[in-house]
Amino acid sequence: MKLLEARTQKGLSQEKVSRIVNVSLKHYQNIEYGITIPTVTIALHISEVFGIDPREVDEWKDRRQPT
Repeated sequence: MKLLEARTQKGLSQEKVSRIVNVSLKHYQNIEYGITIPTVTIALHISEVFGIDPREVDEWKDRRQPT
């Protein structure tokens, strides 16, 4: 699941989520766009806000190719 989908399903803005999770708006945007991987604590908090399993967030999945 994409963070954008989860956020829109909850009817929240990026600014509102950033305030709930206590990170800057820019940091949350970078997380949502897949530029930055959040710390475990922040990832769990975001997952809790959206009511989703953190292991199912597309932006946080390992994209390395198996060797």
